[in-house]
Amino acid sequence: MKTRVKNLLLITSCLSFIACGGGGGGGSNNVASSIVAAQSSASVANSSSRLSSLSSATSSFSFSSAFSTSNSSVISGLAARPSNTTCLAPAPINSSTPTSISWQAVFPSLPNIGNATNLLQAPGDNNVWYATRQSGRVVRFQNNTSANALTEILNIEDRVDFSGGETGFLGMAFHPQFATNRYVYFNYIGRNASNNMETRVTRFEVASNGIINRDSEIILLRFNQPYSNHNGGQIAFGSDGYLYISTGDGGSGGDPQQNGQNTNNLLGKILRIDVDNTSGGRNYAIPTDNPFAVAGGAPEIWAYGLRNPWRFGFDRETNELWVGDVGQGAWEEVNLVTRGGNYGWGDMEGDSCYSGRSNCSTANKIKPILSISHNTGVCSVIGGYVYRGAQYPAAYGKYFFTDYCVNTMQSITRNSNDTISVSNHGNVPVDIVSFAQDNQGELYAIGQSGAGSQIVKMQATGGELQSGVMAARLSATGCVNSADPTLPSAAMIPYAVASPFWSDTADKDRYLSLPNNTSIDITTEGDFLFPVGSVLMKHFKLNEHFIETRLFARSELGWQGFSYEWRDDQTDALLLIDGKEKLIEGVQWQYPSRGQCLTCHTEVANFSLGLETLQLNNSMLYTASGINAHQLDTLAHINIFSSAITSTQKAQTLFALDDTSATLSQRARSYLHSNCSNCHSPSGPTPVNLDLRYRTALAATQTCNVQPVAGDLGISNARIIAPGEPERSVLLARMKVRDLNQMPPLGSHLVDQEAVDVLSAWIGELASCTQ
Repeated sequence: MKTRVKNLLLITSCLSFIACGGGGGGGSNNVASSIVAAQSSASVANSSSRLSSLSSATSSFSFSSAFSTSNSSVISGLAARPSNTTCLAPAPINSSTPTSISWQAVFPSLPNIGNATNLLQAPGDNNVWYATRQSGRVVRFQNNTSANALTEILNIEDRVDFSGGETGFLGMAFHPQFATNRYVYFNYIGRNASNNMETRVTRFEVASNGIINRDSEIILLRFNQPYSNHNGGQIAFGSDGYLYISTGDGGSGGDPQQNGQNTNNLLGKILRIDVDNTSGGRNYAIPTDNPFAVAGGAPEIWAYGLRNPWRFGFDRETNELWVGDVGQGAWEEVNLVTRGGNYGWGDMEGDSCYSGRSNCSTANKIKPILSISHNTGVCSVIGGYVYRGAQYPAAYGKYFFTDYCVNTMQSITRNSNDTISVSNHGNVPVDIVSFAQDNQGELYAIGQSGAGSQIVKMQATGGELQSGVMAARLSATGCVNSADPTLPSAAMIPYAVASPFWSDTADKDRYLSLPNNTSIDITTEGDFLFPVGSVLMKHFKLNEHFIETRLFARSELGWQGFSYEWRDDQTDALLLIDGKEKLIEGVQWQYPSRGQCLTCHTEVANFSLGLETLQLNNSMLYTASGINAHQLDTLAHINIFSSAITSTQKAQTLFALDDTSATLSQRARSYLHSNCSNCHSPSGPTPVNLDLRYRTALAATQTCNVQPVAGDLGISNARIIAPGEPERSVLLARMKVRDLNQMPPLGSHLVDQEAVDVLSAWIGELASCTQ
């Protein structure tokens, strides 16, 4: 039988939404005498296929044996609590237009990197920054404002020609699948056998200790450089998985060899190669849709007519390629580069014919999106990125760039009428040579020198605070493996619930994460109270196909939910702004909007539905370790609780619908608890005074032999629950329909027939309200 799951969606009734599983309970009344103590964890875990959900969650830990707690008779499924610096609730942000944007030093204690040229993070690792030195070295340091040390991980100064100016170590990029293949790529200037300068694009491997193996170098691409300047140097992977490379026109001045317009060589271009395959005797392959892949020019070319595209960046949302092209003597350029585009150099500079070219044609040449006159003091544009972070919504979608000579930070806004607006954000306290994005899309910049002030981060002030936003791509949240988002990140702790929500036949995997050095409080009723920074995650699957992931995060301003829609190819999931419905695997699936989650994740239920002692007082299989262990014991062993769980809190558990070792009453009441009690509890957000918590005696639930006040659905002499008469029970009738009278009222399009059968049998066997 399919693993049971319960829909998280929404509304002021019997359902819940977001990244946790099972129902939450508020306070408790007297325990009904018919409710028995919990069964042993082994019998709960193995009672039936309903409880297969207890072993469906995966873990990112690997162990070979069971782990004993301080009580030698108790076994833990996890050896230790994982460190979590990646999956954290977003910090509050400015909700209105900031009064200013500035760039402030962010690592004040960091030593001088010296001749820095790049700053970047590895995919999925938010804890470390990497920087290149132009001389031929790579260093790393901790992503912490108190970072005060650099660790060198590569030195190939003996291979790099750094004779000053624009030579040396120029570009660095991690493979998108770095977490699995450990590949890192560089663009640098070296010397060939004839002692002539050449560009090299190379690949290295990073050892498990984080050191780059200098003997692992494979040269993918090399070509001569006639002069020491105009070498381009940026490399980066696009969303298509191909490596993009910027090259200058070969140097000197005025493009004397006219390389910019020559499509038969690689100078003055943006190149695009496939580093995951080889062909034609090369250590790479040519993407079949490159403009000259078949004929007409060098097959590596993606675009041409560029002078010295020192820095470029992809827009993470649109995948557009923004290029800062350093000008000759009159204009600096910002270009939007597309497949096969000719950007004019050396016939054109800026929007006009280049003064050094006597025969100039502007036909079929793409003008810059912005040209900046040297009369303003600029001399060397430093291309940046489109801001796609979450901390400053007013800056979202703006392209940020600067100039080496004036150090004034500027941004471009593209307007709806195909015009642009340029904003000035003041001077930067460092000689910027390159921009950087962290894995969340926040912007940084790095200069070539200046201990403590060498690296700056975009800051914004003004506006009112509102809750922050998670990353636009699930793979960038830090909650999943960036190389394979179907897997959790190392920060996540798996859990499973005894009585899941109904989710229209979908299977679910559940995880939680806590900030380091924090803990969970447990109420006397057994509800978990999570600290600020916590994130709960739930994957939804139909026929083993990921369809949605929900994150529920607690910031200083409270809880908020985020829904991610999975791509059909299962490579990633994208954050939804609004709710939507979609037919998937024959199921009309509802993606909730952000504003709906707190309708059911209520304060009376302490928000984190499903994470309570009643739901976790049982065993699950921790698949990575192969250990079947009690969940509460495991969580206590890894020290995530602020105090010990009491014997009273461990005295009871919930039961799955198909757990035939439990009574009908236990199974039915468990289902009502997990699916309904988040709203139908004392002080709950419904006009109907019901209490469907598991520990509440049936006679005290305000359901048994009670006339309905919200409609009788046409049932004669109706009761909410009529003992011995399912056909007169409105509670059951609402479960059987999917219309305006249904329960849950939203989020489900399919009747949970197994639940209907169990509750019908339970009501049918009731002889009175005291059972």
